[in-house]
Amino acid sequence: MNESINDTTQPKPRTRSEEKRQQIVQAASHLFTEQGYLSTSMDQVAEAAGVSKQTVYSHFGAKEDLFKFCVEERCIANVMNEQVFSGSRPIRDTLLDFARHFQELIMSREAIQLCRLCAANAELHPEISAMFFAAGPEQVEAALKHYLAGKVDAGELACDDLDMACEQLLSLLKTGTHFMAILGLPHDESQNKAEQYLHKSVDMFLRYYQS
Repeated sequence: MNESINDTTQPKPRTRSEEKRQQIVQAASHLFTEQGYLSTSMDQVAEAAGVSKQTVYSHFGAKEDLFKFCVEERCIANVMNEQVFSGSRPIRDTLLDFARHFQELIMSREAIQLCRLCAANAELHPEISAMFFAAGPEQVEAALKHYLAGKVDAGELACDDLDMACEQLLSLLKTGTHFMAILGLPHDESQNKAEQYLHKSVDMFLRYYQS
């Protein structure tokens, strides 16, 4: 029994390759956030990560791949991790948990900066916005849609258009403070008020779709 407990409680140590990969991702995320996709080179990433350029390319074949991975990792860590949609919790509890994680993600400094950078380059370089959207917002919506589909199949939700339902909930959760943050305007909001807003948004969604 003791061996079993030890096996489950001891985290598997990272390999040297995994440690270098994480250094690369952290360095790249910082550079993409601070100076944008176009102004960031793989040479800069290698220097900031303390590894060779060859090592960077051995993990990520192109800057595009690295950018996508950085955005996806941020979404997975905040919104699409297993804890959010796992278990058999009531729908309301799960959606509130999702709402909190989603708010934390979209209001993070990194996300706000990337949104600004994508918008600033949208006319001349729409491919940057396309990469960001595919690696971020689309992944979040797909995870939410998968969860809601399971609840529809279980008869707990009544919905004949999951795409619309996902868009409605995500739109509800994007408060005016998110737009103000992107514009660089003051957007102080008490934690209590923010929590009340999330509760009311989830309740509004469930009043319409819950069976």
